[in-house]
Amino acid sequence: MSTSYFLYTEAYIDNKWVCINSAFEKEEKRRLAMTYESGSRSYFGQTADKIEEIGGRLRFEDLSAELQKRYESCRDDEFVRILSADVEAMRSCLPSGQAHEYHGIVLKDSVFAYESGDIEDLYESITPEEYAKLDDVGKQLYQYYEWDDPMGWFVHFKEILQHVHWQIHDWQNIYGDETINKCRVVALVF
Repeated sequence: MSTSYFLYTEAYIDNKWVCINSAFEKEEKRRLAMTYESGSRSYFGQTADKIEEIGGRLRFEDLSAELQKRYESCRDDEFVRILSADVEAMRSCLPSGQAHEYHGIVLKDSVFAYESGDIEDLYESITPEEYAKLDDVGKQLYQYYEWDDPMGWFVHFKEILQHVHWQIHDWQNIYGDETINKCRVVALVF
């Protein structure tokens, strides 16, 4: 059985949580665009665990009115988990100035195999000291490389936070100067 993750962005405005995701009318129903969606526990599980670790769980009643209305049919579903993390707490998990989760000096052949999908991860790298001891022929076999674990939380946090940034920007463009000081990501897990 698969696990589905539906993420939304809520902002604390006028003393209440408000869902700031874009909404569209379709077939006479209001549909919310999600901040992020995944249908795979193996692909997104570490990210959900990290959201819960730095934030926690929410009760259905603690959701914004918009999300409560959208997911009313799930109100009493004991198998639905609702996770939430403060956006600033998520940002603080990403080291400043670090674009990728991992970096190192790795074999060029390994980088090629990784980028082409022949291997799932880069498992071995050498230190700068080890690289310096190599002869010129040996050095040509290696390169400095930065990468993310595609199933790790780091890469998903970067993408989620980018989407949150766009949503805040869109909200402020539509509603004017309304400053958003407090924002959270909410994940409904089915």
